[in-house]
Amino acid sequence: MGVVSPRRDTVSRRGRTAAFALAALALPSPAIADAAGATVAVQAAQPTGDGRAFVSECSGVLIAPDLVLTAGHCLDIAETPAHVAVFAYRDGRPVPEALKVAAFARHPGHVLGWREKPGDPEKRQTEIAADMAMIRLAAPVPGAEPASFGALMTADGAVAGVGAQKAGGRSGALKRMKLSAVRASTGSGARVVFATSGETVCGGDSGGPAASGGRVWGLVSAVLKPKSGCGSRIAIIPVDPASPGFQTMRAAAGGR
Repeated sequence: MGVVSPRRDTVSRRGRTAAFALAALALPSPAIADAAGATVAVQAAQPTGDGRAFVSECSGVLIAPDLVLTAGHCLDIAETPAHVAVFAYRDGRPVPEALKVAAFARHPGHVLGWREKPGDPEKRQTEIAADMAMIRLAAPVPGAEPASFGALMTADGAVAGVGAQKAGGRSGALKRMKLSAVRASTGSGARVVFATSGETVCGGDSGGPAASGGRVWGLVSAVLKPKSGCGSRIAIIPVDPASPGFQTMRAAAGGR
């Protein structure tokens, strides 16, 4: 079996089958100036027992030389680190060989399969707010420039991801999308940010960083009212690296 590389072949949508296995460590070039340069592709697989697997496709962001932050639902179908693959980018293109994964951990509040379950708005906000996971790579990525964390968006806010450019399109190309109409939820419920993207956001962009001034403040979690899996209105998970949930997740993944 071989990895379904974002360069050679579009990663299969969840529910379709694709061969899956990990390859050797790849070395990306140093990142560009903003968080998009620390963006990676994330695959998770669920073996079907016939030498193939259901494969899901997402994005993520390198926050340390050996740590990737992504959306929790991106790893819902993965049972072991061997079922997860991460692809780095060089000059905006994915490196074909996968980065080997040593461990992963979901946010302690993450609800498996929340996207497939009904829920009222307050419950949904709570689920989105905890929709995070951490991946620890088997080795630090030499020459990488991980993203740093910052406050909520200013005027230059954007999200990055590796999903399709449009509904039905091929995924794998690194893209950066400017944000507007950014609004944080109010009330007593969990905090979630809603925004409009200047370009189409698709399912494979889940887990991609939301950043301002080159610093990450959130992760893409969901496309609101999508058409064929894509749209321009999105929900973003605010990321607070000092929060107990984040620290618990990082420790569980073996991050320092």
